[in-house]
Amino acid sequence: MKQTIITGLVVLIIIGLLSVMVLGSKNKNVQFNIIQSNQEGSLTPKPTSNNNSLIFYYGNTCPHCKEIEEWIKDNKIEEKIDMIKKEVYDNHENAQELSLAAQNCKLDTNNIGVPFLYAENKCYVGKPDIVSYLSQKAGL
Repeated sequence: MKQTIITGLVVLIIIGLLSVMVLGSKNKNVQFNIIQSNQEGSLTPKPTSNNNSLIFYYGNTCPHCKEIEEWIKDNKIEEKIDMIKKEVYDNHENAQELSLAAQNCKLDTNNIGVPFLYAENKCYVGKPDIVSYLSQKAGL
């Protein structure tokens, strides 16, 4: 009797997890809202303001992202450069957009992570590359 109840619970849990996965995958077609074609015809992330914006992708619990955010604040980078910040751990659309940016830069989208900066159709991954680019761009 106990074994039958446990087996039934395991089956229900598996069915529930599969249902969540199927329902979550229904939002896969949001790419049409988050990409645009550039002059060469390739797909690029679409900033929410103007095309000169830099897009900084970060995770809300990423320690390296927090270090860069503190550096940006300490050096007043956002006063010098138009930058959009997009969280990717909890925002599915932003995560898809990050994958498109990586794809545009010919990076392996299976191994891409944050912090990630998309600027001038180029990708900068990790604290050293991002700080170096932003320092140069801001004239530091």
